[in-house]
Amino acid sequence: MGKAYRELIHYLDVTVQVIKMAFMTIIEYPSNIAGWLISNPLQFIMGFAIIKFVVASFGQINGWNYGQLAFLYGLSVISHALSMIFFVQGWFMGYYVIEGEFDRYLTRPLGVLYQFFFTNINIFGVTDLIPGILVFIYGCVKCGVRIDPLFIIQVIIILTGATLIRGGIYILLGSTSFHTRSAVDFGQYTQEIMDKTTMYPLSMYPESMQFILTYLIPVGWISFYPVSALLGIDSACNRMLVPFITLAVGILVMLIAGVYFSMGLKKYESAGN
Repeated sequence: MGKAYRELIHYLDVTVQVIKMAFMTIIEYPSNIAGWLISNPLQFIMGFAIIKFVVASFGQINGWNYGQLAFLYGLSVISHALSMIFFVQGWFMGYYVIEGEFDRYLTRPLGVLYQFFFTNINIFGVTDLIPGILVFIYGCVKCGVRIDPLFIIQVIIILTGATLIRGGIYILLGSTSFHTRSAVDFGQYTQEIMDKTTMYPLSMYPESMQFILTYLIPVGWISFYPVSALLGIDSACNRMLVPFITLAVGILVMLIAGVYFSMGLKKYESAGN
């Protein structure tokens, strides 16, 4: 038990140091971060403006009003931002496999998967948090949500689970590179699918698609079911239970992804494969 505790502390210390170095790196290039601060929030603000236009023109979207959609959109963007910070490297795993970059990780006394993600933290993903938080707060106000300690804890649990779901999916797709030995980038395709299925009500899709996105590719648990529970939109979604289901789904997806990654790593043949 003591050894496991010391190892956990060591990993946390390494993570903190990596985050510090990442911040120091972006400070060296202030114009670069300024560009990200303008461009990244702008794309999400434009996306939200489109939702407002659609609602204003055609009314509710599958029974969801503007405030509820803002709440859903904001929560989805926040989890997206967190996954961009910690797990976006999964998009480019194929290039690391082809170029033999995993050689470095295999010679170090830390977990390979941990090194791959947490020594390449994407601090620029923080710029995605800005519009997500602003829209989410706006949605809370529009829906008359009471922001108390219980609500904050539930949101934190939901965001943790949602980020793990997104990260696990990135790892699963990226790990296919060990088997295909291809540098195909699934990231943009994956993000397009997630944007369309997490920033809008899942109930607007056919039942067959809802089943797939709930049980087979569980992106419905990223935002739709949690928001339905928090806002009381669906009586079948228990507000106290759904956040923990989201967290459990996230842990399960991450465990499956970790196993699949380990299986793929055994097939790794260094540079030239």
